[in-house]
Amino acid sequence: MAGITDKEVRALIAKAQREGKAQYQVDGTVPGLTISASKTGIASWYIRYRLAGKQKERTIGQYPAWGAGDARERAKELRREIDGGVDIAVEKQRQKQEALLAITVDILAAEYFAKAEKGMTLKTGMRPHTYKQRKSLHERYVSPLIGRFEASTITPAQVVNVVKKAEAGGKTLPDITLTHCNLIFAHGIGNGACTANPCRDLKLTAIVGPQEPPKQRVALGLEELGDFLRELYRMPRPYELAVRLMLLTGVRINTIAEATISEFKPDFAVWEVPHERRKNRRHTTGPFIIPLPAQAVEWVRELIKLADGNEYLLPVNPIRGAGLRNPLSKRTTVAGWVDRVRAESGGKWRRITPHDLRSTCKSWLSELRVDYETRQRYLDHALEGMDAIYDKSDFVEHRLAAANKWLQFLNDLEAGEARGNVIKLPGAA
Repeated sequence: MAGITDKEVRALIAKAQREGKAQYQVDGTVPGLTISASKTGIASWYIRYRLAGKQKERTIGQYPAWGAGDARERAKELRREIDGGVDIAVEKQRQKQEALLAITVDILAAEYFAKAEKGMTLKTGMRPHTYKQRKSLHERYVSPLIGRFEASTITPAQVVNVVKKAEAGGKTLPDITLTHCNLIFAHGIGNGACTANPCRDLKLTAIVGPQEPPKQRVALGLEELGDFLRELYRMPRPYELAVRLMLLTGVRINTIAEATISEFKPDFAVWEVPHERRKNRRHTTGPFIIPLPAQAVEWVRELIKLADGNEYLLPVNPIRGAGLRNPLSKRTTVAGWVDRVRAESGGKWRRITPHDLRSTCKSWLSELRVDYETRQRYLDHALEGMDAIYDKSDFVEHRLAAANKWLQFLNDLEAGEARGNVIKLPGAA
């Protein structure tokens, strides 16, 4: 019996599509070699065989990647293995498993990051700055120690060494590193590259000892805040304006550090933070709309001018310019200048971090009698209880009024003329 030709395979596919049901044809040159064509037009080669009294089959590949001649040659090779007593179906699964188990930690991490990158636009996906942080952490601490080893061979002791190495980079890094490793190996279990997670029973305190409780956020008081505002002139202008915007809007450091000029519209009176950059993504849809008072709009205009054609509102080095295309290094610049100004002014206020500006904003919005719902939306916090389900309003008008009220208070305080509730919010008594 002559073997099936490529022309006959194409005819078989056409028949399957025309009749709307699968078609089969035996090749005839190699025992068990068969071509099947589905009603959707997909054709596959496989070989049927009996071993130990059981009927089995093994797929060779799809047409046209596997033409008739190639499929026939591969079938001959498999037939010789069958005749030698090899269960080729079981052998294929074993080879596949061996390939999975040969995946290194770096390869596994690359798969994990590729998956994370695809999911960044989803509510439950990884945030861009987290993605960058984790990649950097992996390259610095994980890869040098265990990256080249097969993921299936990694022991808890090796993970412990990685976490201890990360400890030298900062107080928070051991926790982040352990979490990162745990997620990588969990991914490995999911795709079959690992049979166990070496991080499963590891406890951070057992590795690096008891940890200090989380730092309590600082909210500057009346005198401290006034002194702080009056000393901001010591900063280079781009950083001064960045700090003023953070204090006014209450945004997180990542939000302003990664802000692009295209986010400010129309006429720079509205700042639209893309949904993928919001921390509160699981409970929100669309961008976070930040209405800006007229004075803040002028700050934005000035920052755009200082950026000198850069796509970011705050380039890496807005003082020197040079057309840089990367966002501001959030902690080494903003935090550094905040510390420097404090030192140069004689330590008139408690030491603060960029996030403490957000805490200060939150505290004073409450002192200025801004209502709870407006404050929550002002800071892009999730609402609680039934409000989170039924109240979908962004309170833009109320938030703009609150921003104007807060800005007026800051201006008065900087001038030494602090006043209380000088502007009434829409709907307020």
